[in-house]
Amino acid sequence: MSTVLSDEIRAEKLVRDLLATYLAPPPRLTVTDWAEKHRVLSAKDSAEPGLYRVSRTPYALEPQDALSPYSKVEEVVLMWGAQTSKTTVGANWIGSIIDMQPGPLMIVQPTMDVAKRFSRQRLTPMIEESSVLRTKVKENRSRDDANTILLKEYTGGFMVIAGANSAAGLRSMPIRDIFFDEIDAYPLDVDGEGDPISLAEARQSTFARRKRLKTSTPTIKGMSRIEDAFLQTDQRRYHIACPSCGELQVLEWGADKNYGIKWDKTGDGLHLPATAHYVCRHNGCVIHEHQKPQFLKCAELGGQARWIAANPDANAKRRGYHLNSLYSPLGFLSWRELVEEWVAARELAKTGDQSKLRAFINTRLAETWEEQGDKIQHHELARRAEDYPLGRLPAGSLMLTMGVDVQPDRLEVRSWAFGRGEESWLIDRHVLYGDPNLDELVPESPWARLTELRRQGLAHASGRQLSVEACAIDTGGHNTQSVYQYCRAHAAEHVLAIKGASQGNRPIIGKPSTVDVSWRGKVLPRGLKLWLIGTDTAKHLLYGRLRLAQSGPGYVHLPAALVSTDEFEQLTAERLATKYIKGHAKLEWFKPAGRRNEALDCAIYAYAAACYLGIQTMREPAWARREERIAPRVADLFAMAAAPSPASVEASAPADVPPPKPAPARQMTNRRPMTGRTW
Repeated sequence: MSTVLSDEIRAEKLVRDLLATYLAPPPRLTVTDWAEKHRVLSAKDSAEPGLYRVSRTPYALEPQDALSPYSKVEEVVLMWGAQTSKTTVGANWIGSIIDMQPGPLMIVQPTMDVAKRFSRQRLTPMIEESSVLRTKVKENRSRDDANTILLKEYTGGFMVIAGANSAAGLRSMPIRDIFFDEIDAYPLDVDGEGDPISLAEARQSTFARRKRLKTSTPTIKGMSRIEDAFLQTDQRRYHIACPSCGELQVLEWGADKNYGIKWDKTGDGLHLPATAHYVCRHNGCVIHEHQKPQFLKCAELGGQARWIAANPDANAKRRGYHLNSLYSPLGFLSWRELVEEWVAARELAKTGDQSKLRAFINTRLAETWEEQGDKIQHHELARRAEDYPLGRLPAGSLMLTMGVDVQPDRLEVRSWAFGRGEESWLIDRHVLYGDPNLDELVPESPWARLTELRRQGLAHASGRQLSVEACAIDTGGHNTQSVYQYCRAHAAEHVLAIKGASQGNRPIIGKPSTVDVSWRGKVLPRGLKLWLIGTDTAKHLLYGRLRLAQSGPGYVHLPAALVSTDEFEQLTAERLATKYIKGHAKLEWFKPAGRRNEALDCAIYAYAAACYLGIQTMREPAWARREERIAPRVADLFAMAAAPSPASVEASAPADVPPPKPAPARQMTNRRPMTGRTW
């Protein structure tokens, strides 16, 4: 009898265990509760491996809990700066879904390559380090597609990792929850089917308890997806209490204000980033960075900091959170590092290059960047034009290049010189009339005159002569094959066939492609190289430098001899405007009707030729060697008596210097100098 009772007791216990395991309701935990109980940060993807503690980033508590299963919030938007743990928030949410509220989940990354990298470097370590996730996500077995890089099945659901550049992955199946990561990097249109976010959100229409998380650092004002999504929410910002006076305030950079991040300088203006501190906007109290653990602590953890909505009347199902990198906890990104980045970006901006400043505004301050590329007028350039003769290289110019724009009836040619800090001078302008389809050997061909110009040495202020080191010729238009033919014949003289690529953030000059193929269709390794030019990037840079008012690094010198021409009008002909493509804003350079822009194009091509020569990576030793060769400090003793002075060279030089005899033909090597391809 006792044996029968013991069997019944064991059977009842087994039933209770089965019911508790498979039919028990999910634990009523918030995302933060789950993360602190089960999330283990891996050394593969975290600088601080170990158990997750929200006390390190207290500002993450409220946004995470808004994603909890029992929260009525449907969409959470994080417009956060770098090093603020926004990806960790998304990972915590993913882990809680798998464990507590399983269902179909999608993670959307900007591209398929990024999606694969996210799966390997973020998801896999998270699953491996968490015991509760390890038991629920199926193991990866050979010949089994239940757990791959882009698809992971778990008890009660599955997870798809997709790229925003693939429409097939976005519309393939119904999805309850979606994590949109770095949405400002998404394409405007995917495979001609429309907005990738709209395609993915359409998969959620059948789920009543759906949730979405959108995260990103912002980009350009008026075209930032994350800013647009944030403005449709209640727009919450994290207010900290001043440790001294207790007044609530948002941490701001405050570059042009009497509050914000401040630091000391020496008597000669040297910045001291190590002295960085924060000045309270209410009473001028000094807040030190070592006080972060105190003033970042939120009310839920016993502190005074809190999220406050600027638009409380917005849709209650949408919450938006803005956070810059000033809130980055101790050990992540320091105020000293931010000051160092800011100072370096401001110094570079003085040369007309605002790329680092833009990156700082976007990734550190989590604010949109407002482009100012078209705020310059040609009469401003005419007003500051300088009195130096055409065809003469002023002191300081150490590199000579040429840009050629091919028109149906002429070649537009501009010679530009460059010096230290990429300071530049417009040296000469030529318009070579003639049919570009004519062979160079034909006397009336403009190509023959271009060869003469390239090989013609120009007098330098030192008395020496400089020749064109590289020439970039546009292959666009109706004369592509003629340009190819000319560039093949003169490749040994660094004559480059180029093609403009109007894409944002493309390097000024990138890796070339070979256009010549054999009769078998195979690429000829020593064939003609076609160089793609990042024209949008170059125009942003040139317009920024044209706005500089003080001579020095990046400054553009223009000759007064061209004031009476339309040169400066052509140089400033294009404008930067917002165009809408399928409902989405996009900044594009355009040329107003009736305007000519050959001077602008030639300036871009000449600078691309300088980048081919390596100007972007040149340091002082390289410039010093050039200067010693062109304008030596100690002249050759035997040449001093015979060498004419610069003044006499200018007085006696004929109007047309005859071209020197061409050097004997050498075998084409297609080798190029070291270049810097990043911008």
